Amino acid sequence: MRTALRTLPLSLIGLIVLIIAACGPSPAPDSASTEPPYVVTATVKDLMLSIIDLNADVVWESVSTVSSETGVVDTRPKTDEDWARVRHGAMTLAEASNLLMMPGRRVARPGEKSETPGVELEPEEMDALIAKDRASWNKRAEALRLAALDILKAVEAKDSDKVFAVGEEIERACEGCHSHYWYPGEKIPDLVSTPEPPPATKAP
Repeated sequence: MRTALRTLPLSLIGLIVLIIAACGPSPAPDSASTEPPYVVTATVKDLMLSIIDLNADVVWESVSTVSSETGVVDTRPKTDEDWARVRHGAMTLAEASNLLMMPGRRVARPGEKSETPGVELEPEEMDALIAKDRASWNKRAEALRLAALDILKAVEAKDSDKVFAVGEEIERACEGCHSHYWYPGEKIPDLVSTPEPPPATKAP
């Protein structure tokens, strides 16, 4: 009987300690364990050929005016399907800019060489330029993202003239990057707005 009375306070103390521990603040989760792992698979060249070029063409080709001997062909998004296609292209370009900014991505695969040596830099030289000033590389990728977001706004408004105008912003963003990292020695004239073709005339 004495033993039971003597051990009772110790049991109560142990219970109180357990309650306090359970009610206390939870330990902060390990930030490293909460971040999803990713593996950089594609090179910058892969992104350009497989994602960026294809979807930039979707945007650029959605609005055009071609004048020929047979007349003027005016291409613009008309149906919901047409506008959805432009939206998908712009959305993909916006996300592709994030892929360009991911650290650890190389310009090309080991052993790949420039197709026009002396005009274009070698992939290793491009990697060195990017590593030297990563902030500038990210800024150029961001310019592509902002232009793509402007395309999305034009799609929401179904403003084909705006899509055409912003298409030049995408071209400037692309050329600004290429001329700095790909062929910095080549002189490229400033881009100018494409003039509207004259209205088609009927034969007398």
